[in-house]
Amino acid sequence: MLVDRSYVHATGNIATDLARYGSSAQWRGVYYRGEKIGFTVSQTVPNHPGEDEGFELQEDGQLQMSLLGAHTVTSLQTRARVNRAFELQSFDFALDPGTGPITIAGVVRGLDLHLSITTGGGTREDVRRLGERPMLALNLVRRLADRGLTPGSIHRWNVFDPATLRNAPVTVTVGEREIVRASNAPIP
Repeated sequence: MLVDRSYVHATGNIATDLARYGSSAQWRGVYYRGEKIGFTVSQTVPNHPGEDEGFELQEDGQLQMSLLGAHTVTSLQTRARVNRAFELQSFDFALDPGTGPITIAGVVRGLDLHLSITTGGGTREDVRRLGERPMLALNLVRRLADRGLTPGSIHRWNVFDPATLRNAPVTVTVGEREIVRASNAPIP
């Protein structure tokens, strides 16, 4: 049963989950100490007609981890709804380390974050008062682009991590424009 759940059905489920990602999706490898342990894929899609004029940021990932000598595959899924200015409105986060899923749903109302946290033990509700509107790492790039990529500029934000339910400070410094080489071709 464990092999069936971990390998046979996990492969089908992740393939189904990833089938909705289009050609504009961004795929990233996740590395730890130089070894690839997983991947993430993300995309930004406009909200459906009839909803507000914002976007949904979608990200799925899978990590292979070793816990107490046993290898386990952990799946991650985040859906964040943002307005046209990419300010967080609500999100859904799911983490399944293979021992049972944890899901967190959040809705922003002013500076209050209303949470619904579901584990194998049930669901609990919580409200967190934040010092500023929360921002997820998923929309960090868009917020940076909105502010402009002026070389030498420094941007500071608090990024909300749905896995830990905490804000963490992030500082981004925009470097000088440069040429990088990929496949023996220069790319500005």
